[in-house]
Amino acid sequence: MQAEGKKLWGAWGQANGLYSSWAASKNINYYLLFVLYALDGQEAMTQKKICIYTGLTKQTVNSVIKSLKDKGYIELFPGSEDRREKQISLTEKGTAYSNELLAPLQKMEQCVLQIMGSDRVQQMIDNIALYNTVLEKEMKKEMEKEDR
Repeated sequence: MQAEGKKLWGAWGQANGLYSSWAASKNINYYLLFVLYALDGQEAMTQKKICIYTGLTKQTVNSVIKSLKDKGYIELFPGSEDRREKQISLTEKGTAYSNELLAPLQKMEQCVLQIMGSDRVQQMIDNIALYNTVLEKEMKKEMEKEDR
């Protein structure tokens, strides 16, 4: 089982490395790519939702959001339910910037998914979701043990 865990980490790391290389080839950082992915095609998201979607820390997302805001790529506005919680959305300029960076990558991803076939893609999604659910439960158990 330990060998399978190492293979999983290797595969996960290789995928992350591919996205990191793509970002570097576009002269942006990996975190910016992930935040743009989160905002792409969305009406608006909170910083908390971006953190959950990307797995990035609040500090990292906050730094990327500040940079995007300074460049005029996003706008922040009060939430409808909690006015203290800011909603974040791409501006027109931000949408154009995001499309320029993401469209070629998304086209390649669609090609890969088509080659893999919908059954394999669905299995991959289901397996990753199951892995995450079980890992989260195991982590909670471990943290509860540490708290005792």
